[in-house]
Amino acid sequence: MSAPSSETRTFHMIEAVAERLEGAPRQLRRRWSDEFKAQVVAEALEPGPSVSAIAHRIGIHPSQLFAWRRDARAERTCPSRPSMPIPR
Repeated sequence: MSAPSSETRTFHMIEAVAERLEGAPRQLRRRWSDEFKAQVVAEALEPGPSVSAIAHRIGIHPSQLFAWRRDARAERTCPSRPSMPIPR
């Protein structure tokens, strides 16, 4: 264990602010058309490139494409369900 120090220590309080930092880029939500989603999901369901590779190529997170694919499969298995866009 280290020996006690007689030096005075100074601590600074840091306050976290939830607002956007000045100069930080604004991240707006992107809206994808149903046609675009259907095209990308169809590509993801075919053999070939992985879902992650397709997502990377079009500039989205792989989890977004997996969600689109899951929603498309659910819509096919339950066609009587009204097709409404899910707010995210």
